[in-house]
Formats: sequence, structure tokens, C-alpha cells
Amino acid sequence: MSTTALLLAPLPTFAQPAENLQATSFLGRIVLGFGRARVAIDTPQAVSTLEQEDIDREQAAKPGDLLRTVPGATAFGGDRMTGQSFNIRGIGSADASDQNRVIVSVDGVQKFSQQYRMGQFFGEPELYRRVEVLRGPASSALYGSGALGGVVAFETKDAADFLHDGSNTALRLKAGGNTNGAGALGSVILAQRFGEGFEILAALSHRKEGDYRSGDGTRVTGSGMSSTSGLVKGTFRFGEGREQTLSFSLTRWHSDEDDANYSADIGADVFGLIDRKVRDETAQITWANPAGANPLLDAKVQLTFSRTRVEQKNATAPIPDSLFQDSVYGYRTLGLRAQNRALIQGDGWENYLTLGIEGSRQERTHQTAVSGPRLTHPEGTDRRIGAFLQNEFIWDDRLTAVLGLRADRVSLTPSSEVTALTGAAARSNTVRAASLALHYRLNENWAVFGSLAQTERAPSLDELFNQGFQGGLISPDLRAERARTVEAGVSYSDRDLFTSGDSLDLKLTAFSNRITDKIERSLGAGVPSYVNVARAHIRGIELEGGYDAEQAFGKIAYSRILGTDTSSGDRLNSTPADELVLELGGRAFDQTLDYGWRGTFVRNATRANGDDFPGYGVNDLFLTWRPDQGAMAGLEVQLAVNNVLDKQYRNILNGGLANNEPRRGRDVRLTVGRQFNW
Repeated sequence: MSTTALLLAPLPTFAQPAENLQATSFLGRIVLGFGRARVAIDTPQAVSTLEQEDIDREQAAKPGDLLRTVPGATAFGGDRMTGQSFNIRGIGSADASDQNRVIVSVDGVQKFSQQYRMGQFFGEPELYRRVEVLRGPASSALYGSGALGGVVAFETKDAADFLHDGSNTALRLKAGGNTNGAGALGSVILAQRFGEGFEILAALSHRKEGDYRSGDGTRVTGSGMSSTSGLVKGTFRFGEGREQTLSFSLTRWHSDEDDANYSADIGADVFGLIDRKVRDETAQITWANPAGANPLLDAKVQLTFSRTRVEQKNATAPIPDSLFQDSVYGYRTLGLRAQNRALIQGDGWENYLTLGIEGSRQERTHQTAVSGPRLTHPEGTDRRIGAFLQNEFIWDDRLTAVLGLRADRVSLTPSSEVTALTGAAARSNTVRAASLALHYRLNENWAVFGSLAQTERAPSLDELFNQGFQGGLISPDLRAERARTVEAGVSYSDRDLFTSGDSLDLKLTAFSNRITDKIERSLGAGVPSYVNVARAHIRGIELEGGYDAEQAFGKIAYSRILGTDTSSGDRLNSTPADELVLELGGRAFDQTLDYGWRGTFVRNATRANGDDFPGYGVNDLFLTWRPDQGAMAGLEVQLAVNNVLDKQYRNILNGGLANNEPRRGRDVRLTVGRQFNW
């Protein structure tokens, strides 16, 4: 990875020369989101990194598709492009609010929206160059109190990714399509360098997919849609040695659909159809000064902006509810973050101390064309101010100890209309997070690691002030959720096992997460819409492994998660089924051709209501061709056949069987791209 890429990474990252970090298999890739840059297998937390080659090979239509090989992490909410929701280690459910339980960011900008029967995150995979998934709450110190499940951090493409061999201009064209749903994709990327001080990238992408068919041939009506996305990103370098940078990025995602399913996450005809227009924007500007001559200074300041707007009209649902009025839902968030990392070192040891502050203001709006009370999606303002510390001590290149502390003051203020309707008053909470992670290298091959973490999550605007359905009341007395997590694991890494230059990396992690005062939705007249009734215990194991050689590669990802509501003894509906993913591949023609097979095997599981979901196995084939010589240099062809055997299956996280739509059947995807440099 280039120094430029490190400087433009999400804000929790600090630049460090990547030459010292050997990248081989995917567990040997550099992790940017845990503080100081390090390889994944040496990180004292379960973390997975997806690079550009993984993103291209997946030919994903939705951001959640990129997580298919990440153990303990999955996306849910149906197979549509209208929003994605994420589940990490059994945290994340359509049954209740999930604000900050799983934190999602783009270029360091935290993203969140919450609307009934809609996904929470909108994005175009074609714009991303990297995804990091940090599992567990040990990331709370850097990303925010309440990250009970973990973090999904997306990084957008950068001009330096396309400007190779001294070129100052790069143009990349890409087109693709798929058979199941008659989908089509077109994208164009232009990167330009102006001297040594400034470079900029502009990208535009359009994607369209029709209704798909499941494995048994059933057409899933209303599953198709289209979207248009754009990205502008630039970097200006200045100062002595041009080591200081001022960078910015702006992304926009837009869709405009008539007669779309009101329910974007499940198949429920009772909700009818609706005309829906969605626009999501993300912007950030970052100043970074690594100050190579001063070990006490490595500073970053980032100003962030996020806005999501969903306009709905012409609903056909027969249900008389305010949900189906012509409405405009919105989230608008402005944030500022500043931090510095200082290096203190001595004979045989190093210490990196990160100190920072962060603040944000989010406005949640709900406008309707009809006057009268709006019982759902209450308007209000969410203000947050926080301070954090992360200290990383390294001794003898064998022992690493990472201490994280954070405190956030969260102030939630309902709008005047909500107050007039419900009598709701402003509410403030101070929530805290603390973690200690250790990693010890036993020898050149073996290492052990573990962590203790405690974090709190403040109630959200929706949980406090939503009146819910069936005559529910607001919930002003909610307490903050609290989670205590223990994690332990072992890793193995070796080189030159079977052939010269090959590598094998394995990482096994076990965890136990106990949640108290868990906030859950409560249905019924005359009772609060949300209550602190649940105590949960989520535990499990995750195994990641990768083999890489000149002519072959492989991957294994296994997760087994058990989630129990200890108040009732029931299985948590946010618990995913046991899953094993195997990937085997080969390389030919001087590594210009990659080909392989991937199998996803999921065990049967039963939801709390007794719905039994059968297990399944899905087989995929893939091929990538990147000729690097002659007239074909710069060409890239991606071919995949997903669900080769046309298996009929469902995701247990999408809800009970009654409205759980079957997933996509056999689908052939082809993408062709060509890059021109001059």
C-alpha cells in the first residue's frame, strides 16, 4: 500500500511506512482502523480486510454483498439495493433500533438512518477500494461508545489507485450485466495529477436490476431497482517535504422508483406499493500532518457531513396509518473530529498515545403533506461530544498492550411538535467505553491475544420518543444499554510451507458478550414502545484462514454464534445461523488469470417463534483475467456464476418465514473494464 493510501485512510488511522508490514494472504493485509497500522493477524481484535481485488471479484450490487467471506458479519434486509443493515456477532436486527450498535462509516464519516421497513445504509460498491470489518466492542474507544457489535468501515477509491508508472491522467471504463434480473452496470472513473502537489478523482456509476427469481423459479416482485452514484475525491500536499495533506471526498447515491414495494426489507403485500426517491450524501475534508521530524506530533482534523433524504408518496397500502402518508424523512449530521498521536520510545519498547475529541449534531426530520400527529419517526436533534484515549505499548516486538478509554455526552431533544403531542422532554446521558487488548507472540509462528471491553449505548431518538403502533407510548425512562465482552484467541502464521514464497495464516477467536438493560420494542396499547427488559448473552467462535502461493490460494471463514435472551431463555432473533465459507482458487498465465470456487454452507436454525429455517449450501464459481502485456494491457474481465445449483434458501435475519423472501437463484455476472493511462 502506498504512503498516499495511508494518508487518505479513515481518520482513526495514522500513517506508518507500509514497507515494514509484509502483506501475503488476506490475514497478512494491513489493518488501518485499529489505531497504528499493522497486519491483520497481529491485531489483538478480530478484524477482516477486503481489498480492491476482493471487491472486484464479488461484482456486488449492494455493499452488504462484500461481507460474504467475513466470519461473524453479514448484511440483511432483503436482496434490494434500497438500504442495507448489518449484523456483527449477533448484534443487529430488524426488530429494534440499532443506532450505534454497529457503526458504519465512509471515509471516516459515520452513517446512520432509521426508517420503518428500510435499510440503514446506502452505497455503491463500485466506489469503494477497501472495507474493514472490526468485530466486537474493542473499537468503541476510537469510533464511539455503544459499538456493541463492531464497525464496518468503507474507504472510497483514490486517484493514486489509477495513476501508475508516472502517468498523470487515467481513464477507467467499466460495463457489466447479470442474467438473474437482467441487470446492467456502467461506470467511468477519471483520475488526474497536477504536478506533485495535487491529484483528483471523479467517478460516476449507474446500476439497474429487475426483479430476480429465486432458486425454485419464483419471481420476487418488486425486488428490482436502479441507482446512480458519484464520487469526487482529491488530495493537496504542501509544507516541508509535502508531508502535510488536505484531502476531501464527496459521494452521492440516488434512486427514484415508482411503484416500489413499501417494505424494502421483507416481502409483505399488506404494505402495498409506493413511489420512493432516496438521496444519500457523504462529505469530508481532512487535514493531516504526520510531522516525521517530531515523534510527538501526528495530527489529524476532520470535518464531516452526512445527509439522507427519503421522499415517499402515492402509497397503496390498505392500512390506515400515518406511515403511508406522503412524507419526507431526513437525517442531516455535521461532525468534527481532532486527534493526535505521540510516539515515545526507548531501548526495546515503543509507546503510541492517541488523544482526541469528537462532536456531532444530527437533525432528524419527518415532514408530511397532511396535518395531524405523526406517531412514528419522531423529529428531534441528537448532539454528541466525546473525548477518547488509546494507548498502545509494544515491548520487544513480542508483547502489545492496547488500552482504550472514551466518554460521550449524548443530548437528545425532541422537536416542539413532538413535545406538544406527547409531553416529551429533552434527555441527556453520559456513556462510557473502556477496553484492554493484549497480543503476545510466542515465537515466529504462534501468538495469543485477548481483550476485555465494557461499553454503554445511549437510547436513540426513536427509542425515547417513538409512540409506536397499537397505541404505544413514548419511552422517556429508558436506561443506557451496557455490554461486557471477553475475547480470546490464537493465531498461526508460516511461510515457505509447500513452495517457496507461499503463506498460511490462521486466526481463531472465541468471545462472550453479556448485555444488560437491552432495549427492545414493545407492542401494545398504553405501554412504552421500547423497554429495558432484556438481558442477553451472546457467545461464539470465529475461524479465519488463508493460504496464498504463486499458483494457488484458499480461504476459510467459519462462525458459530449463540445468542440467548437470558430474561426469557429464548433464542435472540438477531442470532445468525452457523456458517462455513470455503474458497479454493488457482492462478495461471503468469498470474494474469485467477479462477476458483466458493462454497457457503449454513446450518439449519430456529427463531424464537418456532420458525424453522433449513440449512443450505450455495456454490459459486469465479474467474478474473487481467492481461498485462500488449494491446490488451489494462483490460480486466470478471466472470462469476453464483448459486450454480439454483439452491432455494432464505436468510434467517430477514425475519420470520411468513414474510421472508427467498434469495437469488442462479445468476451469471460479467464485468469488463479497461483503463487508459497517459
